[in-house]
Amino acid sequence: MWQRIQTLYMLLAAAALVFIGMQGLGNTESMIGGLAVALFLANITYFKHRKRQFMINRLAMFAVLGLIGSIAIPMLRSNSYDASLTPTLVASLLALGLGSFANRAIQKDEAKVKSDRRFRK
Repeated sequence: MWQRIQTLYMLLAAAALVFIGMQGLGNTESMIGGLAVALFLANITYFKHRKRQFMINRLAMFAVLGLIGSIAIPMLRSNSYDASLTPTLVASLLALGLGSFANRAIQKDEAKVKSDRRFRK
């Protein structure tokens, strides 16, 4: 479980988002961030089911996209707020990149397993 690189990517993605979830319970961003953290951390346990791991990781990435949207849309709509990179937005973008790296590693792992099965028959 811990020796696969996708586990490290998902753990780092969850670590990048964990501080967003600590802002408060009623905050929309913290709820979406907490959902993404829970999905990334729960997904680490599905190391034997790569297709399920890929789909849950994709769901976590959609949650991160929702988080980015909930941060960026009000920022772009208001004229008084300057459009600078907030730490929450940077952490969300980092988690999105790490999630895509994890998906790529899951696909590579699945390809290795398929090629090994082909050679064994």
